[in-house]
Amino acid sequence: MLNHRLIVYFDKPEKFVKKAVQFLQKHAINKKVFCAFSGGIDSSLTYLLLKKANINTIPVFIDHGLMRIIRGVEEREYIKNLFPDVVVLDIRDTFLPKIFGEGDAEGKRKLFKAAYSETISRVIKEENCDLLSDGTILPDIEESFGCKITDLKETMSLEEEAALLEKNKTGFVKSQHNLDIEYEVEATIQPVASLTKNEVRNVLEYFEQPLELVYRKAFPGPALAARIIGPVSQDNLQFEKKVHDLVESSVEDYYKDTHGKFMIINSDGEQEPFQVFAAISEDFLNTKVTGLLDGKRTYDLPLCVKGEWDHDKLVQKASQISGYARMLFELGGKSEGKYDVVIRSINSRDARTAKVTKLPIELLKEIKDKILQMSESKMVYVDVTPKPPATIEYV
Repeated sequence: MLNHRLIVYFDKPEKFVKKAVQFLQKHAINKKVFCAFSGGIDSSLTYLLLKKANINTIPVFIDHGLMRIIRGVEEREYIKNLFPDVVVLDIRDTFLPKIFGEGDAEGKRKLFKAAYSETISRVIKEENCDLLSDGTILPDIEESFGCKITDLKETMSLEEEAALLEKNKTGFVKSQHNLDIEYEVEATIQPVASLTKNEVRNVLEYFEQPLELVYRKAFPGPALAARIIGPVSQDNLQFEKKVHDLVESSVEDYYKDTHGKFMIINSDGEQEPFQVFAAISEDFLNTKVTGLLDGKRTYDLPLCVKGEWDHDKLVQKASQISGYARMLFELGGKSEGKYDVVIRSINSRDARTAKVTKLPIELLKEIKDKILQMSESKMVYVDVTPKPPATIEYV
């Protein structure tokens, strides 16, 4: 099997779209394409480009049950409103029993990888698809292959890629659920492989997509399993969905009120906030979480500090931590309750590095108070660690 990736230098959206259409027509004309559609901006742009190039495409969203709620609306409903022609495949009954009880971070990624690949393989066979297309972007490739996209060719075999992975294995950060999988198709085709998140948003704006999609926050492949520390259960999943929606929508509302939109490009050229979410654990301070040391993932306990809020001093201290995976600031809590909650908001150009969003303490306290109104919540913290030394997510 071959992998086709569009490798171009991004200039202007209209120029990129022209090159992407040429690339797709070169490799996919008169072919039937399965489009792995996650609902995020990367796969959304992939699908729009396939439509622009008049490629025969089947867009499929796999609903495994761990997608977020967005302002009270389940992910699958949100996607159908934006893209009515997307096919929704519900695999909750078969997938959730497998993920429940799995607490290992890399183990979660492997389960998602297997679930996606099994479902995609089945549909490809049923629909007689010739090609598979997905929303793999530049940071995905660089984190998984440990190299720059310029080290890749437009068309590569799996054997060539395996050799590249072996050569650069010291640069490995994490496995991707949509990379290094072999399907029964002639090739995979990745038209957005050379783009960063900000460039993807620029092209979506060119396509005149609604701002709710253009400024949609990045979401990890393992979905909410990446934000539930330790084993996933039906109980903690339902709580995570509620508290995640509360945190994300509260910060978005603040930016809408302050700046007129959900996200800005700040003076450092970063998307602010690039990601906003809640992570939960039954005992955050005694549970190992991910960190990043010398480009490699590490697992260690978080450091907790309390006292006076000073964003700049806290972030500076967190950037120099040693012996801990990341640093949390205690916002407050209550004696009863089951779950600790961490508020995480970061700014970034492309997820390879990230700074902590400078949110007003008044907003953080307001969010904390709302969280503590939920009977399940216990302690509330805010993560003040940049990337590095922390990863953005918790797996």
